[in-house]
Amino acid sequence: MRFAASTILVLFICQVALSQEKYVNVHTMPEWPPGSFVPVRIEIINPLIGGFARFYQDLPQGFTVKKGQTAESDFYWDNNQVNFVWVKTPGYDTIRISYLAKADESLTGSFRLGGKLDYVINGDERKTLEFGPVIIHLDKNARVDEDIEDIIAETEAEPAYTITADTVTREEQEEKVEFRVQVAISSDQISKPELESRIGCSLKYGITVLTAGNMYKYQSGNFAKYTEASVYLDELKKMGVKDAFIVAYRGREQISIELARTLTE
Repeated sequence: MRFAASTILVLFICQVALSQEKYVNVHTMPEWPPGSFVPVRIEIINPLIGGFARFYQDLPQGFTVKKGQTAESDFYWDNNQVNFVWVKTPGYDTIRISYLAKADESLTGSFRLGGKLDYVINGDERKTLEFGPVIIHLDKNARVDEDIEDIIAETEAEPAYTITADTVTREEQEEKVEFRVQVAISSDQISKPELESRIGCSLKYGITVLTAGNMYKYQSGNFAKYTEASVYLDELKKMGVKDAFIVAYRGREQISIELARTLTE
């Protein structure tokens, strides 16, 4: 994979158990042109995790994100946070993930791009590798040296995870939109009592089980408003379900949180 000469490589190192080193390399440009997509590539080297892991980065308000490489993870973009979640991390020496980010043309200045890798070892021991931040400058004179159109074409099947109100049609509003809280992903199909045992708390709402490849997604609740789902999410997090997050559906189709809120608010 080629990286342009103007690309900055940020390398963060953290010591973990068994004297093994985990490296997280973040490849991106030091200057981002507002209004253009910029690739952000992440390499997790020598992961040796095997179980649950979650990589996430926060972006400021006014950004649009498209999914890139996921390395068998569940990708989502919510509340200006990019997330890659693995129930079981793949057994690669290097895990490569990526996304495309675009700042609104009206944005100026700089922002900090850091992130975290949360992971579980030995069955239940939680670890966190925090890295960054690196300063990214928004510069209208900057140029993306890579052929970004080719990168976008590879991900065109995936919609951008932002939408403005003027693009919403009446036909779209006729379909029922609902919010749920995803509490777990598993390779096993389990009952609600077994799920509650695994996450360590009772669920006051029913569950919806969806398949994604050979994985099962477990979602709780069915809310017409994002605020209702957000209250339930806060309750679950207080009870220890730290990796829960909100998802949205229009009929049977999963849609972005931004679009769902536009359709329901």
